[in-house]
Amino acid sequence: MSRNLERPPLPAAQDPASRNLAQDPAVQDPAVQNPASRNPVQDPAVRAGRRAVIELSGAEKSYPGGVRALRGVDLRVDAGELVAIVGPSGSGKSTMLHLIGTLDRPSAGTVRIAGHDAGTLPDRELSALRARHIGFVFQRFHLAAGVSALDNVADGMLYGGVPRRERRERAAEALGRVGLGHRLAHRPHELSGGECQRVAVARAVAGGPSLLLADEPTGNLDTSSGQDVLAILRELNASGTTVAIITHDEEVAAAAPRRVRLRDGVIVADERPLGMTRAGSTGGTA
Repeated sequence: MSRNLERPPLPAAQDPASRNLAQDPAVQDPAVQNPASRNPVQDPAVRAGRRAVIELSGAEKSYPGGVRALRGVDLRVDAGELVAIVGPSGSGKSTMLHLIGTLDRPSAGTVRIAGHDAGTLPDRELSALRARHIGFVFQRFHLAAGVSALDNVADGMLYGGVPRRERRERAAEALGRVGLGHRLAHRPHELSGGECQRVAVARAVAGGPSLLLADEPTGNLDTSSGQDVLAILRELNASGTTVAIITHDEEVAAAAPRRVRLRDGVIVADERPLGMTRAGSTGGTA
């Protein structure tokens, strides 16, 4: 990934969401340029819990044939939150994942990730935003066959411009965090399903993203392995990572203190800690 995004600086008072990524003070911070060196708990914004990592405002997504997958959704998730986005098949969960993960653009409304309007960024800067801020864990592990766990994780940073030695050091550290420090040389066919998903989690967090998106992370696992993966996600959240779990499974959703419920492309409930619930509108605003 290229980091040559420099442009003339804008006034500090200008809305940060309108700035180029290279002008983002967080991107200029050496700790963000080398995310693995940053302790998220030391980030004042994370401690304060006031900085929005995800902001959807009137977000819509339509497809040919008149299909409206999302309909005017409003949602805010602050730094350090652990939230489950819950709904049955066809509710719009996957579409929301694609918008939040900047894998797709909204048809209407805005999607801001870490303060940046993902709908207006050029493709190059959108890729930079995704690489710097977002880690993905999918139901299918997407590990390279015949490649060690260490290299599966290290190769996830290949396009980030990280030197090979540093990639492998970060990969080993990330695998240690998910309890696989003793399985670095093992290949996917030598690992259990739960261990493969842990490798996928390690790959997602090795670059130090501020946001981790987990799409049905326990869908291919037995109950015990699924609980282990959820425990790891909770531990990552406790260390400061914002975690959003996309799921149809109520038991998985129960692992999150906040649950945003989707149906037919709208948010029908936003269940929060301390019993605070907002329901019955198109947007459950945090």
